[in-house]
Amino acid sequence: MSRLTDGRVVLHGHGLRSRDQWGPPDATGPPEVGEVVCRRYHCLACGAVLLVVPRGILRRRLYSASAVALALALWGAEGLAPGAVRRRVSPWRISGATAAMGWASLRRWVRAVREAELFARVRASIAGARLREVAARAATALAGFAHCAAGALPISTRAFLGAMHVS
Repeated sequence: MSRLTDGRVVLHGHGLRSRDQWGPPDATGPPEVGEVVCRRYHCLACGAVLLVVPRGILRRRLYSASAVALALALWGAEGLAPGAVRRRVSPWRISGATAAMGWASLRRWVRAVREAELFARVRASIAGARLREVAARAATALAGFAHCAAGALPISTRAFLGAMHVS
């Protein structure tokens, strides 16, 4: 509950909402479709309905922040092919005809990072940088947010862990 200074309650619980969360539960695990239960609140002052989500949930994205960071690190920093990245991050085994050209979600995420629409705490990339370079820079920045004890782990694991603190 939230109260105004005069003591009136403004935010009231407004139920629960579940949403899917795609990607691996840890950096080396198999990808899966999980479900996250989120709490809704209704503001009596303005009428808005707020959705409170756990850390690691990205707005308007089905994949977790950690899954996106893992994909950026695998493709940008470790140089894996888009198909190999998709197999490590996506829970879906069947892909369409466009998958032969690469993974559209991966390119979309990198463009969102470049436009500061995703992981806003990651500094802007260098003008004219290729998508793989943008992904590598973002993965390195996200890895820097991981706990200092993770220093000996691969960059993909550190980016996975660091994304939890940035989202």
